[in-house]
Amino acid sequence: MLTIQSTTLWFSNILNGIFGKRAPPPYIAGTTQPPHSDSATTPLAYPPVDPGIPVRPIEEVLASQKDLIERIKVCYGVDRSTFEQDLLSLIHHYAEFVHLLPATPNNYFNVPGGLLRMGLEVAFFSLQGTDGHIFSGRSTISVRRHLEPRWRHATFAAGLCCELHRTLSHVIVTDEKGNEWQPYLQPLSHWLAQQKADHYFLKWRPNARESRSLGVFVLPRIIPETILQHLAAENDVIVPHMMASISGMALYPEHNILDDLVRRSVALVIDRYLQASADRYGTPQLGSHLERYLVDAIRRLVSSSSAWIPNAEKSRVWFGSDGLFIVWPNADQNLQYRFGRFGDSW
Repeated sequence: MLTIQSTTLWFSNILNGIFGKRAPPPYIAGTTQPPHSDSATTPLAYPPVDPGIPVRPIEEVLASQKDLIERIKVCYGVDRSTFEQDLLSLIHHYAEFVHLLPATPNNYFNVPGGLLRMGLEVAFFSLQGTDGHIFSGRSTISVRRHLEPRWRHATFAAGLCCELHRTLSHVIVTDEKGNEWQPYLQPLSHWLAQQKADHYFLKWRPNARESRSLGVFVLPRIIPETILQHLAAENDVIVPHMMASISGMALYPEHNILDDLVRRSVALVIDRYLQASADRYGTPQLGSHLERYLVDAIRRLVSSSSAWIPNAEKSRVWFGSDGLFIVWPNADQNLQYRFGRFGDSW
């Protein structure tokens, strides 16, 4: 049994595991640099200097999302070569296009790498949601068996690209010399390589409108024609439903189940990010104590799990006159299962 006071060091080591699906993505993919400098060690500068976003190789950017990509592979349920051909190629193209762009300036997924992380999470939950739905329900069993894998493939692609329009309508990207990225012409990573840039800088458009249809114009950079042809083979419904979801267009009179899954996943991902955001506790600082995160995790379990009712038979939590105690390692397993790699079930 461990006292709650003695778990801070342990919790700092598994914090990413407990909040793996809830926590915001890394500040800069492939690095361990904190998002905020310690004012005690960093000299003040006036006017403030924008440090920009460092340019990283795509392999390094994707390596920072390795755990989530592995979860996507397990969810897709195919061998490695099929996964690389169907989904990993899309992920690689998407990462090349968005690089380390944030999704928003000051809301959800607003850190470098946020747009990539958001796309991957939405795609993962959309793919996971296909397990509970039947597409082409009026078709025969043999036809459904043929089309279901394509529906799952298209749903993942739609989830991955659901916020692609932001690169065209919400943000302006420049290099150190003031040269501006033209997103209609090439992916961001290709442009950065041409410019031989070390950092790039963002300017957010004020009062930018949600124009999801713009994403269609750069979709060929993400989804190659071979995959589109594969999705369209022997049917005339999958690609139109996927394109309608990405562009935000309605399909009449048909009901777009694919888009329902994507929209639900977007709402889920944003809600989980905001709930887990450190901003609700104030700006994180180097060396700050982590007890509040541990207490928050335990509170969730106490309110939702019978195994965490204090002082009950086989309980994980015992409270007495000499303090609060936690049964170990059972509590560790519960915490990591509840908030860890697999997190909440769909």
